[in-house]
Amino acid sequence: MVHGFSFELCYRRDFGFRPLDEERSVLAKCVGCWRLFGGFELRLSKIVAFLGVGAILSSCGTASVAATVNGATISSQALTSEINSITANQTFVKQLQSSQQIFGTGTNTYDMNFVDEVLNRRISMVLIDQEAKKLGIHLTSQDIALGRVDAEQTFGGATVFAQFPKEYQAQLIKDSAMLDVVEARLVHANISLSSLQNYYNSHTAQFADICSSQILVSTQAQANSIYQQLQGNADFASLAKADSGDPNTAPNGGAVGCGTYSDYVSALGAQYAQVVVNLGANSIAPPVHLPTGWSIIKVTSRSTLPFDQLTPQIRAAILGSKGQSAITNLLSQSTKSSTVTVNSQYGKLTATSNGAGVAPFASPSPAKLNFFVPSGS
Repeated sequence: MVHGFSFELCYRRDFGFRPLDEERSVLAKCVGCWRLFGGFELRLSKIVAFLGVGAILSSCGTASVAATVNGATISSQALTSEINSITANQTFVKQLQSSQQIFGTGTNTYDMNFVDEVLNRRISMVLIDQEAKKLGIHLTSQDIALGRVDAEQTFGGATVFAQFPKEYQAQLIKDSAMLDVVEARLVHANISLSSLQNYYNSHTAQFADICSSQILVSTQAQANSIYQQLQGNADFASLAKADSGDPNTAPNGGAVGCGTYSDYVSALGAQYAQVVVNLGANSIAPPVHLPTGWSIIKVTSRSTLPFDQLTPQIRAAILGSKGQSAITNLLSQSTKSSTVTVNSQYGKLTATSNGAGVAPFASPSPAKLNFFVPSGS
């Protein structure tokens, strides 16, 4: 047995931009991604992870059991079902494959690292469910309804999410809802529907959907010169193509993309975000000094996003960084009292820079280590 490991999946909520064009928008390159322990990445979603409990490692010889978490069983059949549910969504898989190997070289095989990442995430969710039970948390129908919106945004939108099997959609919705409710309980925050609506009503500017462009130059003198030309009705896009030093936006007339205030803060910084949130449509701000240079910013359009599209962002705004820290601390404190066993068929618990996780064995056979044929596939 090995003592003192902890499962860690970094917990963060990121919500992606609605870029003007996926290929040309700088904001499209700044969106969040969803990572399952070892590094799944998906554009237009959030990173979901947590710091889990310390693991006591023992070999599990029962083929029908993938792992146990404080006595709770994750069956091999359940793991296989989750893997098959993920890969049944071809749109989602195509997005994942840009940064993660999923399938093996043989027929009906999966990359072993992919399998272990799915197992790691499920172990972490079992831990969260166990902590929720200790806190006396029971999900309500309202929690589930809000969790659906969260899950849909996490997985690239309602259209992509709908391509998962119905039963797996329900599981992902429950996972999202449980995370939100546990986090809120830990920081004594109210994330009821009425509380979210009140926050939305009093922060409408924060949730405007703003599209912007910029011309980025290195000196204040150059920025002032360009701004004066724009005041004389010079064409913004033409000047951006000719003079902007931003290689991502200049070829497209300075077009940055569209997003909310928090999106801009995450992608381009608080200074840029503050300019666009206070600027009217088709208006150009005087030059502002950013860490990247002097920027002349234009808001090309703005509209108010409806409440029902924003509940995940509103919850994130209410909970803030305190919720993340609270979950990390909660699960960290349970390190010494928890036991996780993993079937050696799936690998072993291995120390990482962030804690520990299930990983393939380093030997003996690459064919067995790198690829796995799920039972019942």
